[in-house]
Amino acid sequence: MDHRYLADRYPDAPSPDAAVPAAVPGTVAPTASPATSTAPPEPAGAPSRRRVLTLAGLGGGVLLAGGAAALAACSDGASAGGPGAPRATVTSFPPSRTLQLKRTITQAGDYVYLPFDVGPGVNRVEVSLAKADPSAKLGVGLFDHRGPAYGSPGFRGIYGEERSAFYVAADSASQSFLPGPVEPGRWTVIVPVFGLTAPSQITVTVTLSGGPAPARAFTPGATVGTVLDRPGWYRGDLHCHTPESSDAWHQRTALTPAAWARTCRQLGLDFAAMTDHNVVSQNLFLARDAGSDMLLIPGEEMTNWFFGHATVSGIDVGSWLDFRQSPDGQALPENGARIDRFIAAAHEMGAYVAAAHPSFPGLKWQFGAEMGRQSGRTAGYELWTGSYGPDDEQSVQAWDAMLRKGWRVWANGGSDLHGVVSGATLGFRAGTPTTVVYAEALSTRAVIGALRAGRAFVTRRPDGAECYLTATRPGQAAVVGGDVYGAAGDPVGVKVRIRRGGGMRAIILTQAGTLSTTQLTADDQTLEATVPIPPSGGFVRVEVRGNGHTYADRPLAAEGDMEALTNPIFLTVGNPPTGYRPMTAPPSSRPGPRRVAAA
Repeated sequence: MDHRYLADRYPDAPSPDAAVPAAVPGTVAPTASPATSTAPPEPAGAPSRRRVLTLAGLGGGVLLAGGAAALAACSDGASAGGPGAPRATVTSFPPSRTLQLKRTITQAGDYVYLPFDVGPGVNRVEVSLAKADPSAKLGVGLFDHRGPAYGSPGFRGIYGEERSAFYVAADSASQSFLPGPVEPGRWTVIVPVFGLTAPSQITVTVTLSGGPAPARAFTPGATVGTVLDRPGWYRGDLHCHTPESSDAWHQRTALTPAAWARTCRQLGLDFAAMTDHNVVSQNLFLARDAGSDMLLIPGEEMTNWFFGHATVSGIDVGSWLDFRQSPDGQALPENGARIDRFIAAAHEMGAYVAAAHPSFPGLKWQFGAEMGRQSGRTAGYELWTGSYGPDDEQSVQAWDAMLRKGWRVWANGGSDLHGVVSGATLGFRAGTPTTVVYAEALSTRAVIGALRAGRAFVTRRPDGAECYLTATRPGQAAVVGGDVYGAAGDPVGVKVRIRRGGGMRAIILTQAGTLSTTQLTADDQTLEATVPIPPSGGFVRVEVRGNGHTYADRPLAAEGDMEALTNPIFLTVGNPPTGYRPMTAPPSSRPGPRRVAAA
């Protein structure tokens, strides 16, 4: 148990090793010694319904946190007395009770579910996983009384293979898990099976402890508001892991959200999205962790361990996005869904979704066929992850092919940094690469809006090459992510200003391929071209390439030749839509990050 983490996170909660209150004579729950439990029968009754989320005691009091959605548990409304019936006050508490849930796992790729019942008066659930085959690769997580159905609000957290024991309580929880009321009902342990050589047995030990509701209910901190209320080009990292990801925790040098804020200040970054693997506990105290001058964006990396990952930036605090999808043509697992449902849920939150490291061996995005339909298509494509490598080059080519089909999929990058020490050896550093967006303000809403509109370019480092692409026609002006309209053949004036690119080469590309390649001779250089609107429409975008980077002491950290690339401007046949307004996004007066580290 990480006492230091718990004391910092939940200072008002009792020590996790504190004695459990003694049983009160006459309590209904009997004392039980460890026993093997089989799955309880399915409960009868009407379908459950959702009610207002609460977090005080065992369910009283609405939780609000800086305008964020309430984070808590809600009852099913199927308890005795029916929906709306008064809730009984628990004045006696059951003694600690331990269950052992055994199951034989048979194949990799399965999600195994082990249900158990929680009675009244319980306020703490501890879970540990043991496996008969030490080579089996397993995760372990928990759903509360709201059940394990796809997208369930009852998800409390999950570990990958690096950790195997945790607890949740009304006022605190283990790292990566969410605290909240321990409501009576059927709870479920989930065990994803990542790797297995032969059928084997697992044992999940569940300990249920009783006690009074906490004197002070857990309340997440406020979300980050508007850091700067003015338009501009803002730099950020959209793929950031903290110790809340169990694999990053295992690295031992992962940055906490507060450490991410400090690192971003030093590098000149303005924002960072906290995208941990399938968990959202990293988002609970972002305003505290960010300070007054940094934007930490609540996020999640949807980690489908079998078919690919996607970063989600700008989710609601306390909300979670499910990972149990299967590609078209494959059978859905129990509690599974198609990728369209995940994308719809993220869009409903107003979040920005990007397929993560989509060409990396072993982690490829395997929902390519689904991308052919709008509902199965992510808004973004993380075509540059960490130091630029061969898989990123493949992703750029795949993305270019999407643009040629007319798909509006936006490019972004992210460091995917898990550990500072191990990351450096492999070329993973905060802000490598950096996504630069033109937003109306430095706020979550504005930055996510800019990403979803494609107003961004990606550069190798926070102080890397800058690429400002514009296109014009009479009465029209567009920046990256925008459109210029006209009849087929109408000329479009294209201009790209490149700063910090001396000695590199600028490549202007269209749907027909490379339009021009120019060797840059100055650190501030503007190129111009005229491009006719194609009969079926098209686009123009820019890449800036250099000579790559190698490091004698870190051969695995070698970087390819990409220095920066822009999102496209689309050349669209037809008239501008009603209400069209020319768009401009002037660069700052000086190159480089908006701010520099304090001396």
